[in-house]
Amino acid sequence: MEMRIAIGVLVVAVIIGGYVFVTGAQNVGGPGDLGGATLSAEDKSVCGITASVTEGPYYVPGAPALSDGNLNYDALPGSSLLIRGRVFEGLDDTKPLANAVIDIWQTDTNGSYHPNANGDVSRYSADDISLRGTVMTDEGGNYYFNTIYPGEYTGRTRHIHIKVRAPGHDELTTQLILALPGDTISFDEDTVSQGLPNCHLLSLNATTPPTEARFDFRLAP
Repeated sequence: MEMRIAIGVLVVAVIIGGYVFVTGAQNVGGPGDLGGATLSAEDKSVCGITASVTEGPYYVPGAPALSDGNLNYDALPGSSLLIRGRVFEGLDDTKPLANAVIDIWQTDTNGSYHPNANGDVSRYSADDISLRGTVMTDEGGNYYFNTIYPGEYTGRTRHIHIKVRAPGHDELTTQLILALPGDTISFDEDTVSQGLPNCHLLSLNATTPPTEARFDFRLAP
């Protein structure tokens, strides 16, 4: 079966305080579900249906809805980061998904989860839970959340865990990756990110605070 794929990328480098932040449009891929597949070097730039990847060891179901999209509700120290985008069905961006729930969890700036454990949220006190919660898309499929840069830890570059649950669609489990200049582990050295397209490496726009990144989720019909 023949497949034709068009890829377009716009890249701008911004140097702030010695860090280079790359901003640009996400790659737009052609047909084909990349979820769970092992990607060849040729496929790494393709971003079609959002790829799935391991949940990881520290998922806590039942995390609360965020107030005004604030994932860092405990005001933990770290550099501020705003992530926004949309959730679509399919690849042509004509079918935004309203009322999709985006479940988010990540480490603090030191690379520790709160809690460093799993199991339903009811097992923990409010003091145990940080940097975990959900947001819901609006009628246009838009979402956003405010957080801090997650930290690195052994074998993993900075990343944010995501689950997307939309009515009539299979649950998506994936990760968004951050890799900053000077980090110990790069995108291509992280064994989890190796299974993701390059578009899961967030492009950071630091021209005005807070630093912002965009990612659009595309779910299979």
